[in-house]
Amino acid sequence: MKNFMLRLLFAVLCLTCSLSFQYCYLITPLDSAEVKHNISYLSSDSFKGRLPGTLENYEVVNFIKNYFQNQHLRPYKGNYLENFNVLYPKRIEGVPYLRVIDKNGFIVRQYKYGADYKEDMLNFKDNKISFKKSDILVERGNNFQIYQNGKYFVFYNPENDNLNFRSSFMANSSQSMYVMVKKQTAQDIKKYVDSGYEVSCFIPIENKLTSVYNIIGYIEGKNTNLPPLVLCAHFDHLGTDLSGKVYSGSLDNASGTSFLLGLVKYINSLGKPDRNIVIVSFNAEEFGCLGSKAFVQKYYNELKGCKVINFDMIGSDKKIPLTIMGSKWDTKKSSLVQEIANLCRKNNVEFKYTFENSSDHEYFRAYAIDAVTLSDEDMSKIHTPEDKNRYISTASISRCFSIVSDEILNYAFSNNFYVLYCRISFILSLLGILIILKLRI
Repeated sequence: MKNFMLRLLFAVLCLTCSLSFQYCYLITPLDSAEVKHNISYLSSDSFKGRLPGTLENYEVVNFIKNYFQNQHLRPYKGNYLENFNVLYPKRIEGVPYLRVIDKNGFIVRQYKYGADYKEDMLNFKDNKISFKKSDILVERGNNFQIYQNGKYFVFYNPENDNLNFRSSFMANSSQSMYVMVKKQTAQDIKKYVDSGYEVSCFIPIENKLTSVYNIIGYIEGKNTNLPPLVLCAHFDHLGTDLSGKVYSGSLDNASGTSFLLGLVKYINSLGKPDRNIVIVSFNAEEFGCLGSKAFVQKYYNELKGCKVINFDMIGSDKKIPLTIMGSKWDTKKSSLVQEIANLCRKNNVEFKYTFENSSDHEYFRAYAIDAVTLSDEDMSKIHTPEDKNRYISTASISRCFSIVSDEILNYAFSNNFYVLYCRISFILSLLGILIILKLRI
């Protein structure tokens, strides 16, 4: 009887050791160095800032689609691409100018683009304005609003005279055009119009309707009737200015996109999940989260009851807390916010809360779908040409993975014992086998 029990224990330990070894060998944790490599690629000058509506944005769509195919993600509802229409700021022929003109039509002052003034990208319902003192509706310090023919134009002096910041594009803005001017330029303009001169400005950009794409794939689960886990990030950014200066968007949001791609490899290595895991790379987030809006509106019935984790700015090199971002309707007690916070505590990860509708979790929450955005909320270089790959930290990428991997295991793999404890299980079972073999000898 004793020998039988020993042989049975030996067989169980061998099976446990074998299964544990397979999981240890097959599971591929997220490679933060590879994530940084992909960030470098997606934010390279060759993609010119990934502005929706441009050829380079379509090239990134194709790159992500091919990645999904190579990683054996299934096309969602039969297609990797979901198209939707947006207005985008299209560069047109012409040279920008801001000039002062006398009553005879002669140019008395010409300002330098990029040094004295620059477009802000908020809107281009119109791209040309000539105004006099009587056209100024509101004047506050070095900022003024022009009203002409039922349209509004804004000239403003940015903080610290910084002309490099570029706002997101909002086609529904009430203003027809926004122009940033240096403090000295604003003061000059005020003096000129007070003296009866006319100021004329032209920005060769116009609003244009086009189709853009989200990229959607999924990993099929054992029970496809369960609400899915949705993992997502936006890949678009702000393009280039009129001098060709590239807004690379490494942290915002080549980082979130690359993190998402890295997660695909990890999830695939875990085996078949209990429920579907939907992987979405959103477009036009910089236009007001239009990609996630289109996705939620189209697939709401399939998304009811699901959980959504969005990644926006993962990998800041500054020692700042990980941000759990909920919507303006959320609190610290919202279920998914609380769940992620508990995982941060468990992993000794410093974190903070933000409740804003400023990323792709917004429209999920508007439709009462549990969603959070995880972010390294470092705003020091965001929406400027300085958002470069050299400032990305692999340590911050790994930090986020420690939280997300736990949530994936909890929700999509029911805390699978072998996945969670494969290394411990392998070591203990191997020790047991060696002990039994020694006893038998």
